[in-house]
Amino acid sequence: MQKKKVRKLLAMALTVGMVAGSLAGCGDTKASSDEVKEEPAAETKETEAEESDTTAASDTKAEDTADTGDLHEIYKLTERNALSGLVSPAMKDRKDIDKALPKEQKGNLTIGLSMGQMGSSFFTEMIDSATKAAEDYGYELVMLCADGNISKQSADVESMITAGYDAIILNPMDVTAAAADVKRAVEAGIPVIGAGVDFAEDVPVVTSILANNYFGGWESGLYMGEFFKDQHIKAAAILGMMGHTIDESRINGMIAGILYKRAEQQGNPYACQEDAYLEANDLFSELRDKGKFSSDKWDFEIVAQGQGDWTNEGGLAAAEDIIAGNSDINLIMAACDPMGAGAIKAIKNAGLTPGKDIYVACAADGGKEMFPYLESGEMLVTGYNSPNLNGSAAVDLIHMMFEEGYDASNLPAASDLPNGAITKENWKEYEDPDLQYCKVLPFEWKTIDQIREEAQSK
Repeated sequence: MQKKKVRKLLAMALTVGMVAGSLAGCGDTKASSDEVKEEPAAETKETEAEESDTTAASDTKAEDTADTGDLHEIYKLTERNALSGLVSPAMKDRKDIDKALPKEQKGNLTIGLSMGQMGSSFFTEMIDSATKAAEDYGYELVMLCADGNISKQSADVESMITAGYDAIILNPMDVTAAAADVKRAVEAGIPVIGAGVDFAEDVPVVTSILANNYFGGWESGLYMGEFFKDQHIKAAAILGMMGHTIDESRINGMIAGILYKRAEQQGNPYACQEDAYLEANDLFSELRDKGKFSSDKWDFEIVAQGQGDWTNEGGLAAAEDIIAGNSDINLIMAACDPMGAGAIKAIKNAGLTPGKDIYVACAADGGKEMFPYLESGEMLVTGYNSPNLNGSAAVDLIHMMFEEGYDASNLPAASDLPNGAITKENWKEYEDPDLQYCKVLPFEWKTIDQIREEAQSK
């Protein structure tokens, strides 16, 4: 019995679809609070849950998406580890990139799933969802986990190549290092679909499926910026580990969202969102290099950062160390829910009150165990991120390619899943009693050609 394919229409364009509808530079675009919603804003057919209309660039029409002459500086940066999800509007065709797409239809597939690391229920749910989708199609899915070791992940992919798997789903520990693994697989005739992280445009993945890491953080950052209006922010950051593309991008996006709101509140808004991205990236680079930063201009500082290993226990330990040396902070910014939950426990253990003395904000996951924290105010905000959709959508795409003749030759390097800020005000709209995480929102595959057509029609 075949699995119902994830090809429902979105009530609005996904972030990556909107990217092509924007000019690269600021131009005459005026950033305003109307361009970005702190809460999701598109009603779906099956649920009141709403998804964000945040775009990856300013709300202007595309002219020549292949022309990079007027690109904003943020899109020209070569160091992009903390910019996963921030896609250049100069989106080029990928039709001519050899991706080892299937030349004939076949079933009974063997799919390799290479995970960079695990450690949280999100990854467990993602793997279970992918496994269930594969079983429904009659496929075999083999999962290998590198446990955070880049060399081991490369060896895992090599073993899948040697075994002659039909397709590989790759959740990379390091997106730059994994590019070589993708190329080896494609040279062996095996298509690769990225999961969780976006590769560069010229890397021969079919596409990467991800909840946009940067804009998940951005959505939470906008909410934080509004919440802390006219207040000094003295924060700490907890990442799974510094250097990991996903977590760096989430915290970077959080910083950008706060700056964008601060600029509006000061009556001097950025000319375009990209300016906020660029300034935030400079501050994040300082955080990465020095462990802290301080901005008098924005009345905002991050005084410490810790490694939480994507777990409750890791978040607890990191937050305890941070609070011991910085008991006067008023915000902890966590890259994912489990670390945020650990931080809440650490705040209580220190005799402080979460949601009063110290607020906790997360960039992603939306696990149902976070809903009570949101309702009570102990957690300020988290971001939508469905492990069920992350896992099943990749298998659905493989099925479409191998058994339905779907032309995947010109999918964007990143196919973004819906995102949005989940708060005390709206968490019930995201709840699915049958899932450990948020309900699955509609998703549709879109080629670069479709993205451009939609952008030009606006």
